[in-house]
Amino acid sequence: MNNTVGKIERIRGDLKQIVNGLPAKNKIAKNYGKDVLSLIDIIIRRLSDE
Repeated sequence: MNNTVGKIERIRGDLKQIVNGLPAKNKIAKNYGKDVLSLIDIIIRRLSDE
């Protein structure tokens, strides 16, 4: 399972870079990106608990 968590963490890091690179005027995309990052954090926590 740790291999899966590691892969998800790398995807999260890539997504975070993309979200941070979005222009500030694109608020909707930034908000959706932050929501997805929050969801990925929850998934990582749940998988780590198993």
